[in-house]
Amino acid sequence: MVLKSKTRMQGGSVIISLPAEVARRMAVGAGQELYWQETSPGVYTVTAINADQARALEAHERVIEKYKDVFAALAK
Repeated sequence: MVLKSKTRMQGGSVIISLPAEVARRMAVGAGQELYWQETSPGVYTVTAINADQARALEAHERVIEKYKDVFAALAK
């Protein structure tokens, strides 16, 4: 799927509008921060989760998996 959007000036910044389908798939709304990471010169990955949050979520998942029996026992 190829989607297109246009840029516009607002003050000293260039503003990009996300197509509704992109915003829906990324689960982002107005006022939410997006994080841009340059993956190669001039190529960016845009995400709603920053790198620190992603690492923390991955660590959380590893802990939950490692101690799932303990958490199941505590939940009783």
